[in-house]
Order: sequence, then C-alpha cells, then structure tokens
Amino acid sequence: MGAWGMSAWGMSSWMEGARASLGRVAIALGCVAAIIAPGASPDGPADASGTSYHGSLARAVLNRPIVDLAATSSGNGYWLVAADGGIFTFGDARYHGSTGNIALNQPIVGMASTPSGNGYWLAAADGGIFTFGDARFLGSTGNLALNRPIVGMASTPSGNGYWLAAADGGIFTFGDARFLGSTGAIALASPIVGMSATPSGNGYWLAAADGGIFSFGDARFFGSLGGRRPPSPVTGIAGSRDGGGYWLVGEDGSIHTFGNARHLGAATDIPPQTTVDIALSPGGGYWVATQMGAVHVANESGVFLVDPNLAARPPAEAITSELFGRINAERRARGMGTLAWSEQLAATANGWARHLASTGGFAHNNLQAVLASYGGSYAYLAENIYSGTGAASDSGSAHASLMRSAPHRTTLLTPQLETVGIGVVCVGNMVVVVEDFGISPSGSLPGPMATPPPTPFVSADEAGTACG
Repeated sequence: MGAWGMSAWGMSSWMEGARASLGRVAIALGCVAAIIAPGASPDGPADASGTSYHGSLARAVLNRPIVDLAATSSGNGYWLVAADGGIFTFGDARYHGSTGNIALNQPIVGMASTPSGNGYWLAAADGGIFTFGDARFLGSTGNLALNRPIVGMASTPSGNGYWLAAADGGIFTFGDARFLGSTGAIALASPIVGMSATPSGNGYWLAAADGGIFSFGDARFFGSLGGRRPPSPVTGIAGSRDGGGYWLVGEDGSIHTFGNARHLGAATDIPPQTTVDIALSPGGGYWVATQMGAVHVANESGVFLVDPNLAARPPAEAITSELFGRINAERRARGMGTLAWSEQLAATANGWARHLASTGGFAHNNLQAVLASYGGSYAYLAENIYSGTGAASDSGSAHASLMRSAPHRTTLLTPQLETVGIGVVCVGNMVVVVEDFGISPSGSLPGPMATPPPTPFVSADEAGTACG
C-alpha cells in the first residue's frame, strides 16, 4: 500500500494555486429554494393516506448540519433547516428566505411555520428570531443574557405568536403566546431538547434528553421515559393533532409513543445518522430527519420508508462527501469560516483526478490556466492532490496524510479561503483525490502566513469509505 500527496498555491511549480470564490453559488447551497437529491423524484413514493417522501439532502454536500424539520399544513411537503439557517424545501413547502448568507452570532436551533405555510420563523441559540414570508417579528431574546441556550420553538395556532424554550426549560413568550409554566426553577436530570404546543395553543409539552416530559396548560401528561433510560438521548417531540398524545424521537432514530400516538416504524436498523426531529402529517403519519439531511417516512398504514437516498453510494461519491466534512471540521475547530461547496471547482477537480488516474501521473493542474478559463469568477485558486492504494485508499487516510504535511495543511487552513470542490476517482483499490480551493474577486487574498500547527486535529482517524 502507499500514499502520496502534493500541495499547490501561488506560482510554485509544486505548489501552485489561485484564489477565487463561487460566493453566490456557494451561498445558494445554503439557501436554495429546493433541492431534490439524486435518486429521488420530487414527488417521491406516496401512500394512499397522503404521507409521502418528497426528497432529502442525504446525498447532498451540506455546509452545516440539519437541525430541524417542519411540515406544511397540507402535509404535502416539508422544510429542513441547517445550523447556518440554510433552508431546503420539498413538496409544496415554499422558499421564503434564509440566513445562509448572514454571519450569525449563534447557530440556528429550530424553526416553526405559519398556519398559511407562506412563512416561517428561525430561532437561534441566543434567542435571535429571523422571519420570512408572512411570519411576523414579535420579539426575541437576542439582547438578553440567557442562563441556558434556546433549544426549540413553537408557534401559536393563530400565527400571531411563538414560544422559545431554553435548555433549562425556561419559556419565553411573544405575541399571543401565553406563559403557562416552565422548568426554569427545577433542577433537571437532563436538559430540555424540544417543545410542542397543543392544538388550542393553551398548553405545551417540554421534552428532556432523558425522555422526561413536562406538561403545562391544557397539555396532558401521558407518560415519559424519565425513569426508563432510553436507548439513546431524545432529540425531539411532536404532539398529536388532537392533543391526545405525543411522539418522542431518539438520536438513534428510535420512536417512543404515548397516549394516542401510534408507532408506525423507526429508523434504528439503518446506517447510523443522528436524528434531530420528528414532524407530523395531517393524516397521522410522520417524518423524521437526520443531521445529514436524510428524511424517513412513516405512513398511516404502518409502512416505514427509509430514505431512498441512503442506498449505497459509489465509493468515490462517499469519499468526496467525507473529505468535505473533514476539511470544514478542521476549520471550525480553529475558529475559521467553513468552506462552501463549488460545483465549478468540483468539475475541475474531477476532471483533473480522472486525468491523473488515466495517465498514472501525479502532478498539479495548471491553475493559472484554470483561473483564466473561469473568466474572472475567481481571483485565487489552490490545490491539494493525494493518491493512495489498499488500506490508504479511504477518506480518513487521505485527509490525515494531507493534514500531517505542512504544505497541505497550510492550504487547507488558509483563513481567506471561501469555497472548495473535490474530485475523487477510484481505480480498483487506488484512490486519486484532487481538492481545489478558491477565493472570489471580492475576497481577501492571502499573504505570507506561518505554517499552522497540526493541533487540534479533529479528524485524525484513518478510516472511512475506501476504494476497492
């Protein structure tokens, strides 16, 4: 087995590069109106009762993880929201705007839609509220010093108010949302992770990570997991449409039902992804979403549909996604901006990776020529290349080798970089990786910089999807 890597930037023959950014295209991944991932039709397989699969992001490259899911009032669509406030729409869910291109003080943690479906609110961990469409701004806690961060929100039936729930169970009300109690003064065994309002708007449930349930107003207590130690932490709650029960969803995809809530299936027997929330359809089915953007469907007849986009991916596609995640994990750990995905750079990187694989060569692309061919969309480009065979043909080995090499690490961790495109080609048990980085004409070009230290090395494991 063997592995080789080279880095390029500036004008050096071994390290040539250029900077450019696909700023607008990159931002579009975070706030595009709708994304239907490969392998799924826009309408998806529907069931007779109406709860359908409308698509997911399971095969997309995300800038930040998905944090919440909300269904439309018709039950024919849903929104996914990412931690940067990027909004992704499916079915009849309409795009009304996002915070994907805004520098947030704190990440987005939840969303709620208006009754009309023509707007939504996004809530940040500091209680900042962002409104889109016909969602009205009715106040926030963005200027308050919170004891614990906000973890969820719910809107009133009228659409003229909303609640925010903090991790200690503190409740903050705005508009016509009424304060009906909280756990802010209670020593909780586990933090609050979500809330759900009753149909009348005169009550709400709070769910804790250990499955504890706290009910207020006309929200009735139907049981909890508080004394049963759930198999994995609870991450979300949804109350039934008549207020007669509720569902809890676990991080591992497990579903726990109380009252008249029906168990219609769970996603515990598929490749693990952290489940973040559950949303109900009008007919009684539900959707569950994961951090990676997968969406599973449980229909009213008890048929559970695992996200079709989780079908086995070609190794090269999986390696690409894993490398993108590892690069941004390293940058986040150092307080740097994460890189947005550029299809233009990815096309260039894939073309060069195919060239290297077919010729057996190992050299950098002519980045000055590439820069000129882009017609001004980039001001600077940089490139890393890697090749490995056998046990070194996986994403972990590629990333670890590049991070342990000072020139490659410098390229990955150049603060001014804005976008990246990655090309991966598998030939038998050999992998060829090309990582092309860019800065837009409006960005800041990098000057001389010291070689960044290798620590913190957050993705040091030499594992992951491999060729062969």
